[in-house]
Amino acid sequence: MSYVTLDEFKSAITIADTVDDTDLQRALDAASVWIEHYTGRTFNAVDTSASARYFLPYDTMRLETTDLSRVTALEIDTAGDESFRTSLDADDYDLYPLYLQPGLGGYTEIRLKPLAPAYFHLGYQVRVTALWGFGTTPPSVKQACILIANRWFHRLSVPFSMWEVPQTGELATLTARDEDVVNLLSAYVTSAGSGRAASATWVLV
Repeated sequence: MSYVTLDEFKSAITIADTVDDTDLQRALDAASVWIEHYTGRTFNAVDTSASARYFLPYDTMRLETTDLSRVTALEIDTAGDESFRTSLDADDYDLYPLYLQPGLGGYTEIRLKPLAPAYFHLGYQVRVTALWGFGTTPPSVKQACILIANRWFHRLSVPFSMWEVPQTGELATLTARDEDVVNLLSAYVTSAGSGRAASATWVLV
């Protein structure tokens, strides 16, 4: 599912007919996947019920996660057999960032408190049961999706990466990096995204 509807995209790039709908939708879908890969997060709605996800920690006191709004259970595998025998209470950890800013997603890190009765074991799984999801897709993500999809849709008619400026007829070479897209997405890039250094934590399932 793309972050911009086909009708929204066609309105933005002023296309009224349906001749290219298949190509337009494909560009939107590809742009949405690229945004998720670049930012390392999915801009989906918050779940209505809790579910479990599994993570590998690379720090004994910190665990990076995908966006969540509330943790209902935190269980640690301390034996390497995926038994998850150790369960931590809500008083044993904090969710980060401590103060969520509207429109910037949910909590993306669990930090154990100094007096927590257990710690994360490197290379052993942690099971987190939570309400997952980013929330409402931000306008800047939608705008980035439109810019990327528009570029890729028109790329089919741009030989040798040379783009003709409609207003002047001048030729310009497509750059590999669109600074407007980078700036629009900069606030949402996580350590799991290609827009930043390699992540220290990977989602298993």
